[in-house]
Amino acid sequence: MKYKLVIFDMDGLMFDTEIIYYRSWFDLAHKYNFEFNDKLRKELTGQNEQTIREKLAKILGSLAKADKLRNELNAHRLNILRNNPKSIKKEGLGELLDFLKANKVKIALASSNDREKIDLLLAKEKIRPYFDFIISGDEVEKSKPNPEIFLKAREKFSCKKEESLILEDSYNGYLAAKESGMDYLIIRDKSFPLSFEPDKKRDNLREVIDHLK
Repeated sequence: MKYKLVIFDMDGLMFDTEIIYYRSWFDLAHKYNFEFNDKLRKELTGQNEQTIREKLAKILGSLAKADKLRNELNAHRLNILRNNPKSIKKEGLGELLDFLKANKVKIALASSNDREKIDLLLAKEKIRPYFDFIISGDEVEKSKPNPEIFLKAREKFSCKKEESLILEDSYNGYLAAKESGMDYLIIRDKSFPLSFEPDKKRDNLREVIDHLK
């Protein structure tokens, strides 16, 4: 097999969480006299917590207001995720993880989300043992579309760029994957209309298996 390492994004790629996060904005936006829209969703998706807070501070007028909104929003989201009785794994995720393990391909998770949500979702969906390495958004200085998180994931393994594959769904993740110099595939998050046209894509994670063979 060509690849020795596959690097996964998490939200919108592995789990159907982006639609949950999207709806959660509207639960609180009115309280902060704040308008959330699709343009802002695209801009913020895939970015780490620090970057999101900095951008919200410019909109709301102060970092204190941005911090208050994000703290309340994150607590609200954690409550939703903890109490959701259904699996939110994306189509083909289980088969792809089994295929990679069977073929001794290293598996990394590089998510802009915080470690608490990552650990919660991996535990709930019972897939933590599949991952050889995990890096979260609060462990990098620069957020996507900067490729730092992907480069740090690859550094943990003795893999060349051409032996590594990134799986992403967001526009910022796409830009970061392209900038990394590694190969990549974009798997569309079907909860939202397609807002960009990637040059390398698949319809679902199951189709990635055919790409790897």
